[in-house]
Amino acid sequence: MNLTPVRIRGKKRKLGAIVHSQDSSSPSSSKQLRISTPKLKKLVSSRRQHMSAMPTLQGLPQELLELIFIYSMNINLPRASPYLGRKLSSKTICMEFCMQSFFKTVDHKTNIRNRTITSDPSLQSDLLTCRFFTYPFFLKYVNKAHDAVSEMRGKAWRETGVAVPDASYFDGLWPFKFTKITFLSFAEGFRIPEKLLHGPWTTDKSFLLYVLVSLGGEIDWEASMAGEIAISGLKEAIREGDEHAVAALSVMVGWAKAITTEAIQYAVINCGCDIKILRHLLFNAQILYSSTPRSTLNLHDPILWRWTDEHPDKGVLLKDMLKKAENFSLQFYLPGETDWSRIVAFPYSGSKFDARTAFDVLTREMLTRLYINYGRRITRRRERRDMAHNGHNGAPQVPEEVE
Repeated sequence: MNLTPVRIRGKKRKLGAIVHSQDSSSPSSSKQLRISTPKLKKLVSSRRQHMSAMPTLQGLPQELLELIFIYSMNINLPRASPYLGRKLSSKTICMEFCMQSFFKTVDHKTNIRNRTITSDPSLQSDLLTCRFFTYPFFLKYVNKAHDAVSEMRGKAWRETGVAVPDASYFDGLWPFKFTKITFLSFAEGFRIPEKLLHGPWTTDKSFLLYVLVSLGGEIDWEASMAGEIAISGLKEAIREGDEHAVAALSVMVGWAKAITTEAIQYAVINCGCDIKILRHLLFNAQILYSSTPRSTLNLHDPILWRWTDEHPDKGVLLKDMLKKAENFSLQFYLPGETDWSRIVAFPYSGSKFDARTAFDVLTREMLTRLYINYGRRITRRRERRDMAHNGHNGAPQVPEEVE
């Protein structure tokens, strides 16, 4: 007696199962066997030839993905997708990428004059734009670099008692102290991100901007909106009374001769004539004042002088500051000021310039050259970009002298 095969719905069955369940001696069974066997062989063959798909970048293990990111030093990798961004945004990875971008681009074991430097200002500028790069993160980087230098010097150096500068050098934000830290490895020409050039201002935001300006950070006046944002941010800083932001932005805006009569009027008439704020504005404005059009900046503006006559309490001092700035004789520290701890220092105080120095011919020339050299660097970079765009392989042209 032949049993009738029963098909159970939902149950997986191998091809040819019906053949084996039936009597092979019957004619119908033999015919089904001859038909089903080639199909079964073809199916088995196709399954053997099937290969599993290669894993995608998102499917890689966390450890391998982190190694690829640090080895490639491609800051766009975590920006490729939200998934990769989450995977590569841990505090440890962010700090290691920062160390690779800054500290480890300089050979700290050799003499300063003979050091090999591979710092990339473009990569550093991109890193500064990241959301995680804040002033607290910057201080953590300083301590991390300090520990690396201490370990590099070894036990023999530590026994000498010579301390390696750490994040405590940034207490009080005195540039003559923290600009002496030589292992931070900021590349020449790194750009200050636009997120730091405008308000609303917070303590951490203005502190980081002030430090980056002191360390030689720049903004691109030629190929971005950074200059316009800085001018607008300066007005916001004046209104909010943030002295560190005003000190930093006055330097960058002063480079471009962009401190205007309207900005001085705004600080005096609309914002209460804060002498600490006006100190930074007028000190920077006077450096290139002789070559600045009077339509842009006029320190003998009738509106300002009328205000000084109407408000003798602050007007006498302001009038004296305007006169000295017009003649390039306004020193940073006013006569009689002795408590310098309450005054935000000129960002270039320290290795580049001593703001306590009395003005003479050499001091004025030093300040003027300090500001003009920034314009020269911008000019050279623009010419290099133009040459690269035009495919010019000849010798670079000498940039025109900046007034």
